[in-house]
Order: sequence, then C-alpha cells, then structure tokens
Amino acid sequence: MFEDKRKIRIKKVIMIFGFIFIVVFIGSYILNKDLGPKENNNASKVNKNIIIPKEIKSYDNNEDKNSLYRINESTKLCYLSLFKMCGHEIERQIQAPGSLYGLNIEELKDRIDGWEISEVKDNNIILIREFETYCPKHFIIGVLDNNIAIYTYNENGEKILKEKTDIDINILTPDDQVFLTNGIVADTEDDMEQKLEGFSN
Repeated sequence: MFEDKRKIRIKKVIMIFGFIFIVVFIGSYILNKDLGPKENNNASKVNKNIIIPKEIKSYDNNEDKNSLYRINESTKLCYLSLFKMCGHEIERQIQAPGSLYGLNIEELKDRIDGWEISEVKDNNIILIREFETYCPKHFIIGVLDNNIAIYTYNENGEKILKEKTDIDINILTPDDQVFLTNGIVADTEDDMEQKLEGFSN
C-alpha cells in the first residue's frame, strides 16, 4: 500500500515536470520566433549618427552629382531646341569654351539665358529650350501688304520674311484670304510651291 502511494506521487511529480517542460518549451519557441527577425533587423540597420564624408558618398540624386561637376576641357555642351508646333528638334553640340572651365552647374545657369539644363552625363551637358513655333524646315504662307508672303522661323523661334510675292490677296476668295491671314503651313519647298500655284490660278 505504501508502494502504491509512492508510485502515485512519482507519477504526479513526473506529470507536473513534464507539463512544466512542455510549457517552457512552447513559451521559449514563441519568444524566440518573435525576437528572431527583430534582432536581424537591428543588426542590418545603419547607425544614423555616423556621418559619411561627401567624398565617399554614393550619389543617386542628379542634383548632388551636378553640384560636384566642374566644366573642363572634356565637357561638351549639347544644345537641343524643341519646336512644339511641328514636334521637331534641332541639336547642336560644341566643345565648352575655355571661359567656362572650372564653373559648376549652378554657375553655368547664370551664363546661359533662355536655356534650361536638362542633364549632365558623361561630360555632356544637355541644354534645352522650347518654342511654340515651327522649326526652320517649314514654310508659312501668309500676307504682307495685301500680297502673299512666305515666312520661315529661325532656330530662335523668330518669324522671318523669306519672300514677298506679287500675288494680290484681293483676287482670292474670302475663305482663302482668311486662311492666308491665319497662315498656311507647308512642310517642304515643293509643298509650298504647289500651294502658291493654287492661289495664282
């Protein structure tokens, strides 16, 4: 009888220890699972108090790169004129003149009226300007002193008289006169001549 009571006690103690062991095991598993990624995240975080010198910084921002760039003998200036009415563009590239050597991008901006710096890449500085006109490849048939006149635009977007014809607009229909007053665009010289012939007949 004494032995039965003793066996029952031993079984109870074993069950209690087993239960405690299982609870501790499950609890430690859950705690380690929650702490694991946090520790990894903390290990991968960069200390924000560390100051990285500008000389060894890796720049992703164009403005930062541009502020460090200095014009030198390898620099090329690429001028790009965009003409909105026809969608054409004219590109012109020159070697940077010696008077600009040593200037940074901010200093260059003060020297290039009417142009906007678009990009600095591989020693090329791309400058852009836009015009609400046609490019010089087009002809505008219009009116000057009651005669049909032919205009073009130059690279600066300025309208220039190319030729004044001897065709009097008073002999044309009122509709044709309105069209000419607004300006008729010819994309090529042949196109322009055909349109002029139509008015002279």
